[in-house]
Amino acid sequence: GTGAAQRQFIYNLDLAKLFIWALREYKEKEPIIFSPDEVDELSIKDIAKMILEAFDFKGEVKFLTEKPDGQLKKTANNAKMRKYLPQFQFTPTREAVRETVEWYVKNYDSARK
Repeated sequence: GTGAAQRQFIYNLDLAKLFIWALREYKEKEPIIFSPDEVDELSIKDIAKMILEAFDFKGEVKFLTEKPDGQLKKTANNAKMRKYLPQFQFTPTREAVRETVEWYVKNYDSARK
């Protein structure tokens, strides 16, 4: 695709914090969605650029534009989460990508390949 599709990305450590909160504090029977705010949606192209930047990749990048982009937006509604955790701050995506890439490079020999 072109990379135009937008998605909400969540850092694994943020998700872990939310899981722990839910296990300890969330008492409802209805599900809760853990998702960054809609305003924080990023295009696939933008996230790909962040990953390439974190790896310091200087080669050519080609999007397979003959392939479909899929659904352009798949926004998850996090209103219930915000009702309970209005001050929760998600790790900025660029920082999350950088930390993930650093971990991967450091643990490459033992990471799943």
